[in-house]
Amino acid sequence: MNESSAPTSRSQLVAVILSLLATGLGHIYCGRIVAGLVLFFASFLLAPAALLAALAGLSLPVMAGLALAIAVVIGAYIYSVVGSYRAARKLQGAYELRDYNRPIVYVLFILVALTYPALAVTQIRANLLEAFYIPAAGMTPNVLLGDHILVNKLTFRLRAPERGDLIVFRSPKDRRLTWIKRVIGLPGDTVELKDNEVFVNDRKLERDRVPPSSLPVLPEPGEVYAEINSGRRYKILLGAEPAKTATFAKAKVPEGACFVLGDSRDNSTDSRDDAVGFVPLGDILGHVEFIYCPAESWSRFGAYRD
Repeated sequence: MNESSAPTSRSQLVAVILSLLATGLGHIYCGRIVAGLVLFFASFLLAPAALLAALAGLSLPVMAGLALAIAVVIGAYIYSVVGSYRAARKLQGAYELRDYNRPIVYVLFILVALTYPALAVTQIRANLLEAFYIPAAGMTPNVLLGDHILVNKLTFRLRAPERGDLIVFRSPKDRRLTWIKRVIGLPGDTVELKDNEVFVNDRKLERDRVPPSSLPVLPEPGEVYAEINSGRRYKILLGAEPAKTATFAKAKVPEGACFVLGDSRDNSTDSRDDAVGFVPLGDILGHVEFIYCPAESWSRFGAYRD
């Protein structure tokens, strides 16, 4: 049954409350079904936008599109509240109830609207994008202490990790901890460190000195080099006074695992240490793609680049 069969008015308070509970529902209450449905479905843009962003890779234009989607969701919510109030005010005593003006319809809209945000945020964080704070300096000079980064969790569902990838993974020794390191060796590779030189499959990784003038932020004392691994070029920092052993006995990376190092080679806990060891590929959470709140300088804001 409808609320009533005779022409009636629309309560401004009810319209606003319904809009607060479910974007667009106040418009539906006032008979503006098309506008209400458009607003309602606009409130679901976040998850599809996050999926497209993860698929496309987190460049500045992609992040701008994601920010626009968030703005549309917020704008639709605000417009829904204000617009439904105005629509109800115009319908005093002049509204003929429709088939969809039923309490059960309102309840269904509200249930979906209240369930979706928590479900969407949970799924986005678990499967698409997750933010992390960097509490240590083990990845200097590329990712600095105090950086806030976004990790793409879809990347390694579409392809296997590669040498040179910057990854976040769950500690195989303590599941409460997450680490950010660089992939150096893949399953079946042999890895070795001698006098701070890295060997992968018995081939020494080439290095070129990076002049400090080319760095947006000067790192802690030491020398910066560009290391090349399987065609990937990334910066590493070698301290002026090494605080960590520069050797690692030759070993084969187990199947289903990878060997990782920090970019600050003398100040990193990584696969050389018992606390980390070889990292199971299944423990990799995602690929570092965006620095959204950089430490030291806002010139580092944007898509992460080696």
